[in-house]
Amino acid sequence: MVALIVLFSLLAGLLTKAPQLTTAEDQRGLLDVGSSAGLFSALAGVMLITSEYRHGTIRPTFLFDPRRSHVLAAKAIAGLLAGVAFAFAGEALGLGLGYLTLTARGIPFALTGGQTALLIGGGLAAVALWGAIGVAVGAIVRSQAGTIVGLLAWGLIVDNLLFAFVPSVGRYSPNNAENALEGLTTKHLLPAAAGGALLLAWAAALTIAGAVATARRDVT
Repeated sequence: MVALIVLFSLLAGLLTKAPQLTTAEDQRGLLDVGSSAGLFSALAGVMLITSEYRHGTIRPTFLFDPRRSHVLAAKAIAGLLAGVAFAFAGEALGLGLGYLTLTARGIPFALTGGQTALLIGGGLAAVALWGAIGVAVGAIVRSQAGTIVGLLAWGLIVDNLLFAFVPSVGRYSPNNAENALEGLTTKHLLPAAAGGALLLAWAAALTIAGAVATARRDVT
């Protein structure tokens, strides 16, 4: 995560022509590189639950607390807390490097205080929520490899294609809800408040679905 954020921040900040980094929207894209920590937050959440199924430790876990909904809730909270750690590390690194490259190149900072606060606060909240979403999806799928491949395929390929070709539907995906929450102004995105509410709804709905699936299926 650190290597990717450093790489993309430096590439975008140093190789992009100066006139293409002068507007608030241009700089928002540069400073938002740290939000890629959400992917790693989600993967950490996946590992919290699928590793137990993979290694069989889920059986003694459920024997210790037969109320499986409690187990999943605890793991979702752990995923959320792990996401907070990823969020602070990723956002600090991305924003710091982005701002330093702008300053080093003599490009005036174009974002207002409110826009900066929304970018930082929205990014922190979104990356943290991805940790809980990772736990929920892992509980539904169970397969560690399957869940990881599925999340990567969705985030890197399917979601981008959906938003590009059917934006009226793609705008409601978790990824684009995050973009809206951070204040990005790409056409078809929801307002920031609606994006935040939608991402929270995704996390809640997937967690409930994961709890139901965990309660109804046998452990082998």
